[in-house]
Amino acid sequence: MKVENILVGNASRLEPYNWLSRWGMAVLAVFLFYKLQTATVEFVGQENWNSLWLVGAHGITGAALLLLAVVQSHNSGGPKALIGHNIGSTLRIGIPLIAFGYVVTTILEVALGFGREPFMEKLLSELSTAQIILFLAMLLVFPPLSEELLYRQFLIRLFPSRSGAWQWAAVIATAALFALLHGQYKNWTSFLLLGCLGVIFGVARIASGGLLAPVLLHSFAEVAGMTSDLILANLE
Repeated sequence: MKVENILVGNASRLEPYNWLSRWGMAVLAVFLFYKLQTATVEFVGQENWNSLWLVGAHGITGAALLLLAVVQSHNSGGPKALIGHNIGSTLRIGIPLIAFGYVVTTILEVALGFGREPFMEKLLSELSTAQIILFLAMLLVFPPLSEELLYRQFLIRLFPSRSGAWQWAAVIATAALFALLHGQYKNWTSFLLLGCLGVIFGVARIASGGLLAPVLLHSFAEVAGMTSDLILANLE
């Protein structure tokens, strides 16, 4: 089945568009996303801040946004509606695309001499072995949850979803925002990959009608990203 048919086919399963409710929830979600993370930094202190606290802040944010999403979905199927459907078929399409994207990006970064992203070189340098294991476990859950809730639950729903054109506009707009707001990256190849990942996550969100598929795909992307960085580190 073509992707455009998948998108249009699932449009009828979404509730009617209420601009006041969706924009209000989106503004509140954006506020919580950034306020809770900055509040965590202030609580911990810049001198104690590290990558472990970074993913921990995503956990706090993800929990708050998940609660907000449950409230938002009370008239459209409740918490079960957030899970979605056709999870397996969505993953079977999305996982190979993500793997291919990371393979191509890794090859390009080696060929162009970019090497590792600077922030990745410092990501685990201050952590003990036990902390690294905890960090990797949290990385697979917390950032995928918080970011998919923000971009693929609250922001993507700012767009009407009754036509394929609007759905593609939602996917592309949120993918572009997703890439641009990851300012820790420096190489253009990374931003291109992030944009492609945002498109994959957005299509998965609309095609499955829920968040489980994009969250799982995001988690797989975290694994692929760490694997790519490990390869680049060993080539230096």
